[in-house]
Amino acid sequence: MNYFKKPFYIFKYSYLIWILALKELKLRYRGSALGFLWTLVNPLLLLSIYTFLFTVIFKSSAKAYPVYFFSGVLVFNWFSSSLNEGTISVVGAGGFITKSTLPSEIVVIVKVMSNFLNYIFSVPVLLVFVLIYRVPLGFPLFVFPFLIAIQFLISIGIAFFFATWNVFYRDTYHIVMNLLQMLFFVMPVMYFDKQLPERLRNLVYLNPIAYLIKCYQGVFYYDTFPRPGYMIFLVVIALMTYIVGFHYYHSRKDLFAECL
Repeated sequence: MNYFKKPFYIFKYSYLIWILALKELKLRYRGSALGFLWTLVNPLLLLSIYTFLFTVIFKSSAKAYPVYFFSGVLVFNWFSSSLNEGTISVVGAGGFITKSTLPSEIVVIVKVMSNFLNYIFSVPVLLVFVLIYRVPLGFPLFVFPFLIAIQFLISIGIAFFFATWNVFYRDTYHIVMNLLQMLFFVMPVMYFDKQLPERLRNLVYLNPIAYLIKCYQGVFYYDTFPRPGYMIFLVVIALMTYIVGFHYYHSRKDLFAECL
């Protein structure tokens, strides 16, 4: 199995990953009266708060600003939650790692998958606000599944690195958590990139996740297709991040048992 094919063999366990992700989502809301409905209620409350904040208090003049904001913040929440949970996934699944014959990479992928499901259940709330603000949705919506696939691979690839480091250096989780909080404020989620000076704008877009968010906003807010250059860049970054992250994790996982 060569260097490029090996990372994708893990997806032969896709059904198991799917079942474990659903189980994790059920455990997240276990004991609550609303259960899975919280996947709709949480984003609805979040969007309502930010809509009030930016349309009533700060009085943003941007047309349909809540749609712009929510199309970005949902993506970022999926990304940040995947990395936060993925970072501690190996340490939290010590028995699975040391005793199971299944590939331990599964525990990292499950975290990304469960947060992806949470994201997908939040998209209907976004679509409701798209209708309320009469934002047109057209053919660019067909790009949406490709953006999801790109983000899925990028998130798993980065999570492989962080999960590996956290086994040996438990401070990794706290560093990642703070970095993600900082990252939220330096990406075009709450503000428009045109509000930034050109030099700073170029610096922001050195981050591929910022490109990804721009593509999502293009689909849901601007009703435009992502530029071909953006898409090619993101596909290359996604494949490289996933493949290199997988091999980095795989090359060190035999050492995990000593630290768990």
